[in-house]
Amino acid sequence: MNFPDTMEAYALDPTPEHLEALHRAITAAPSYDPLVAITQIVTPLEKAGDHQGVIDALWAQMPGIFLSPAAHMHLSQSYAALGRDADATRERKFALLAMDSIRTAGEGTEDSPYPVLRVEDEYTVLDAERQRSTAQQLVPTETGACDVHTLEDGSQRWFRLLWREERPTDA
Repeated sequence: MNFPDTMEAYALDPTPEHLEALHRAITAAPSYDPLVAITQIVTPLEKAGDHQGVIDALWAQMPGIFLSPAAHMHLSQSYAALGRDADATRERKFALLAMDSIRTAGEGTEDSPYPVLRVEDEYTVLDAERQRSTAQQLVPTETGACDVHTLEDGSQRWFRLLWREERPTDA
């Protein structure tokens, strides 16, 4: 199945199986980088009022940044600034879908960490929860690794790093 079909399958039926297939498709994309800094890419363009530049820069990173809540929100805001309301609405829906893909697939605990495709997604989730990380630690697990954030109140949020997972090889 190609990326658009995989994306559509998840958008129409957001099951764990479709999400796993979409995660695999994103991480296999040549443009995928778990350390991408979307905010650093778009901030200078937004400050310059270059909304089309934001759109072009983010689309150049697709599908590697698909399911990034931050990327889709920046796209939505840029499309809205250009008066492209249908595109803005679509990207806002993708931003919500992206956030839901993280927050419904885990609880942010050691037993049920949030699955993330990018480090920046961890901070997007923490921002959405109105939490601030005071420390971050990489913790190896049996199947890969998790980033563990200690929050201001002393609690922790666990994030499963999808690019560090051991995946079974196809026979």
